[in-house]
Amino acid sequence: MTPRMWFALVLRYLGAASIMSAISYLVTAYDTQKGLNSGSLNVLAEINHAVVETIMGLALLFFADRISAFFVPALRAGTKNDDVTAPKPTVES
Repeated sequence: MTPRMWFALVLRYLGAASIMSAISYLVTAYDTQKGLNSGSLNVLAEINHAVVETIMGLALLFFADRISAFFVPALRAGTKNDDVTAPKPTVES
């Protein structure tokens, strides 16, 4: 795998993790709404966090290739004679 592909894979992982944390925010908002949370949390603030985390996660999932192409330069294509394992041509007379 190329460095660009690895970077896109990491971005997709971060996008999935972001969506997973959005689910946690929704559960906290539900608990606060039902009175199960003993704190000064606001339900709309938790829903706001969930929406932002979901948007960021989806953007990372769907645009990982474009983002990695922007930040990671492409590798140059090697010439035909760059293979080190190939036998060297011999000159016979």
